[in-house]
Amino acid sequence: MEVPTLTTQNLVLRPIIEKDIAALFALFSCEPVMKFMDVERFTNVSEAAQMVTFFRDKLESGEGIRWAICLKASDELIGTCGYHHISKTNYKAEIGYDLLPDWWGKGIMTHSIHRLLKYGFEQMQLNRIEAIVDPVNTLSYKLLDRLGFQREGLHRQSFFEKGRFIDVYIYSMLQGDYKNEIHF
Repeated sequence: MEVPTLTTQNLVLRPIIEKDIAALFALFSCEPVMKFMDVERFTNVSEAAQMVTFFRDKLESGEGIRWAICLKASDELIGTCGYHHISKTNYKAEIGYDLLPDWWGKGIMTHSIHRLLKYGFEQMQLNRIEAIVDPVNTLSYKLLDRLGFQREGLHRQSFFEKGRFIDVYIYSMLQGDYKNEIHF
């Protein structure tokens, strides 16, 4: 399977490749980005190289697909987004995303995820797209609210991350919800 290039008016979502290693290191070594992620902050550029391989392996196994988020004006990775825990049997996947703080609040993730939803529902034929969010991560759950995801509930102490148990909100969007939304 190939990672298709997706576009919006100002963004390109493209495959993550070796030339992105330095930018991935900058992203995954950034404390504000990693605060709510279930992996430790990168301390060595070799971890970013391993991440490129990890994304490729998940694609080949059918378990995930990840895109580099780039401005059309440049080809530099400023974030990533994609699907993991893809279940073809159940027509569902979990969405994930991250973005360098310099780009927060500029609508980049809103447009990226909107394009990802279109691909998920229309090309991947998903029926359900889920998101798992730390309740303290207000920027993330406000993004999901804005995009029309439904908060299904709180899973108490659902994950053990960075030495502690954390609660998570479960969000979802169904294909029927997506079809009833206004798309830009």
